[in-house]
Amino acid sequence: MPQRYGDLNLHDTAPRALRVVMGAIAGLCAATALAHVTLVFLHVAPVNPVSQRLQKPIQAWVYPFFEQNWLLFAPNPNAYNTQIFARTGWTTETGEGAMTDWVDISTADIAATEHNPYPSRATQAMLRRAWVSYTTAHGEDDVAYGEWSQIRAEYLRNIAVQRIRERHPHRFETIRLKVVTSTIAPPDTGGAAPTVPAEPATRTLPWWNATSDGS
Repeated sequence: MPQRYGDLNLHDTAPRALRVVMGAIAGLCAATALAHVTLVFLHVAPVNPVSQRLQKPIQAWVYPFFEQNWLLFAPNPNAYNTQIFARTGWTTETGEGAMTDWVDISTADIAATEHNPYPSRATQAMLRRAWVSYTTAHGEDDVAYGEWSQIRAEYLRNIAVQRIRERHPHRFETIRLKVVTSTIAPPDTGGAAPTVPAEPATRTLPWWNATSDGS
């Protein structure tokens, strides 16, 4: 039956609407992929005016799920072993202060990574990279110089709370970290005298307010 002028052709309208939706989804995926590649490239590229100006959005996108432990044109393998210890404190019913012994919260990550062909990114690098980000934002004095420094401190604290809660699910009000860093000895070259690694460096952070629910 011939179509009269003004009749709505549903057979043409539905595919056209579907094509518009599919095109919008494809465009969104392409834009997201392009943004991801661009931000990761700026993260691993040598320092330049663009990466310095966009430092906050780059780090907000990359960490913790897309973290890259290498630099473009300048590979940067990890040269240190980092052990992070935590202890918690609370007030007893009598009003006295109490605290736990130091607990190595790195051991669970190491155990989950060794002999595992497909370790997760969280167990491989989350705790260690949180510590590196903290030292970059604070230096040696543990003083937060801005909002970004405060965010890095809270990020490290929250990971530590999560790790200690998995092993000791007791109530606590404060948490403190101690970090022991030791240099990884270079490989034996066969002729030169072996390099003696430096003594491990220990750094104890101040007490942070925290609760066992991670706040």
